[in-house]
Amino acid sequence: MTGIDYSQKIPNNVDLNSDKRLQRALERWQPDYIEWWKEMGPTDFNENDVYLRTAISVEKDGWAHFDYVKMPDYRWGVFLTPNDGQRKIGFGDHLGEEAWQQVPG
Repeated sequence: MTGIDYSQKIPNNVDLNSDKRLQRALERWQPDYIEWWKEMGPTDFNENDVYLRTAISVEKDGWAHFDYVKMPDYRWGVFLTPNDGQRKIGFGDHLGEEAWQQVPG
């Protein structure tokens, strides 16, 4: 796991730029999400500031920053917490397996 790279379109600590296929897929999805928000979300808020949580770290005591941002300007990221050797997947087809330490392709 690497440090958080804020210079990317999608901030991440999973070396996303080394997996170009996944990076392109996520970067293609991101504007579609914003378009979905504009069309289906609460339209009265598209130009207003919305109070949102932005991930800034994966550490237990400082992983999020809360602030006002216009929804079309919101940036989300892909983050993994440090491996403690005890984390298990808590749902779905992989229930009970060890938590992933890389983004599954």
